[in-house]
Amino acid sequence: MELDKDSLQFTFASTIRALHKATALAFEQGGLELSPEQFHLLKIISSKEDSIQTELAETLQLDKSGIMRHIDQMETKGLVQRINDASDRRKKYIILTELGSRKFDECKTILDKLSDSILKGISDAEILVFKQVLTKLKENAER
Repeated sequence: MELDKDSLQFTFASTIRALHKATALAFEQGGLELSPEQFHLLKIISSKEDSIQTELAETLQLDKSGIMRHIDQMETKGLVQRINDASDRRKKYIILTELGSRKFDECKTILDKLSDSILKGISDAEILVFKQVLTKLKENAER
């Protein structure tokens, strides 16, 4: 079977890989020891008062063991902390530490600069249409 580099799937996948690579490189150059996935976890955790591992796995569409690895690494770095639920010992809440909050802010600053570079020459109207198309693609794929 011949590789169709003009296909939507190829273009989409190669764009996602390029964006992931650019984000990882920007974090590295900024002195952050975080992967793009760990940043997304920090973002979700910072937006909620009480995140639990299962919800994080569902939100990021990753398996629980993958989430656990990321959380373990982030806990070792002092970015997050696990807190036991008082009424259910099996449930652990994940919260940002002060260091995690500072690193999250650093990541946002780096991503703002990266976004400016990546979105150069693309109008707000084009971005809006792109988001609408992506939303439709996602909805169709989830049927």
